[in-house]
Amino acid sequence: MRAVDALKCMPAPRCEVEAWKITPDEQRIIGEVFARLAARLPVFRTYGAAQWQRDADAVNYILSVYGEGASPHYPRIDAMAQDATAKDYGQLISGLQLQALQGAPQSDEDVFSAPIHYAMVMLDMNDRDDAIHFPILWQEWNAQALHAARNLNWRHYPYTAIIVPGAGPEQAGVALSAMGKFRLMLAVEAFRKGLAPFILVSGGAVHPAQTHYVEAEEMRRALVTRFGIPERNVIMEPYARHTTTNLRNASRQLSTLNAPQQQPALIITDQDQSAYIESQTFAQRNQKELGCEPGTLGKRISPFAIPFHPDARCNVTDPRDPMDP
Repeated sequence: MRAVDALKCMPAPRCEVEAWKITPDEQRIIGEVFARLAARLPVFRTYGAAQWQRDADAVNYILSVYGEGASPHYPRIDAMAQDATAKDYGQLISGLQLQALQGAPQSDEDVFSAPIHYAMVMLDMNDRDDAIHFPILWQEWNAQALHAARNLNWRHYPYTAIIVPGAGPEQAGVALSAMGKFRLMLAVEAFRKGLAPFILVSGGAVHPAQTHYVEAEEMRRALVTRFGIPERNVIMEPYARHTTTNLRNASRQLSTLNAPQQQPALIITDQDQSAYIESQTFAQRNQKELGCEPGTLGKRISPFAIPFHPDARCNVTDPRDPMDP
């Protein structure tokens, strides 16, 4: 039994975490099963061998980063919070292993359940549960905007929404950075000119690392309380961790609102980030990290504003990114 062998492996605790992963042989065998099922049963055509490989790689990625201390996509903000070399951490991992062995006997289904269980435990132990925050986002935070969108004549506006990427402070205890406030000033100015019916603020709990402030939540609060923007005109996207997912997640939000696909949104931000969004470097980063472009850009209308045509094909969940799937 792999779990029993892991109790005596070296060097611990890394080898114990390694034993929790889905092995290459397990990935291959299960992938072949899914491929055969997909060929015979229509229900499996939406979840076949390729998706299984992506999901298995994602589970192993979580265990590598948050169990072994491997470098994540964004090391400055998303690295493992625990010290993988500390004695207490070794005791934690061996304790989890002993707890499992004292439970019910393992079965074949543990090929699925055990790795997923340990991946979730490692995310929790590192306080990396950002992806499940705001579970009733559209029933509470964005409820008024969703209702407004259902009764909206989109043709009255040149853009569907003003997208404002977050600019998290690097200083602990600061809720909203100076640059974040500046971006909101620009967005409010555009909103009051009637350019769009909504201001869409995007950004998770990103800067500094382990912050409890969510960029979008703080921007939403400022729009409503400082600038007097009605809640029905504000959309909150509280998960994005980089400019790439600011735009991808904004595209998802606009799809939820049923915004017209042929009508662009407007990205408004400071001149430096705006130029970056228009750069080839950013396009390459989208391909590398998302595997797609979240949308296409139109002709710039100011140093701060670029039209954005979302591409719904990039809206899919990314199992490789546990902080912002």
